[in-house]
Amino acid sequence: MAGRQGGVKSMNLRKGDNLVSMDVLTSDLVDQLAKNEDLDNEIDENLEVNSSEGPWVLIASAFGLGKRVPVTQFRLQKRAGMGLKAIKFRIKDDVLVCLKVLGEGEELLFVTEKGVIVRTNADKISQQSRAATGVKLQRLDEGDHLSEVVLVPHEQTEEMDQLNSSEEN
Repeated sequence: MAGRQGGVKSMNLRKGDNLVSMDVLTSDLVDQLAKNEDLDNEIDENLEVNSSEGPWVLIASAFGLGKRVPVTQFRLQKRAGMGLKAIKFRIKDDVLVCLKVLGEGEELLFVTEKGVIVRTNADKISQQSRAATGVKLQRLDEGDHLSEVVLVPHEQTEEMDQLNSSEEN
């Protein structure tokens, strides 16, 4: 039985583009997005979104800028689609370093090239539209860049909460 050895094309890239990051959506979320598309309830990209229940897409750039965008602002596409613009860069030579799907109460670690690590709650990150440029996620030293954003597993956040509550008693 002969199968595909090279795989299939997930998306078409424009000249100069690279695939930086990806995340997997649950089937329930894909169904919800499909229903939203059927209802044609698109949000105007120029409007800032003030309230939305998760999940969100976290988008972060090398210069420490980022934002949370409701997943519903990204329409479903077929295989080998061209994709959608997720962030408008306001600093020349800035690049995308992270794209992660987040739920409410998630915690993140921001890691820089020089080894500085900052832990924060994702709910504190501004929620914006796809067209927005984002806000400063982490203050960076001269010449340093954000290199990775890590989602802290729920088990670790629960353990920390238990340790903190036992220390208070």
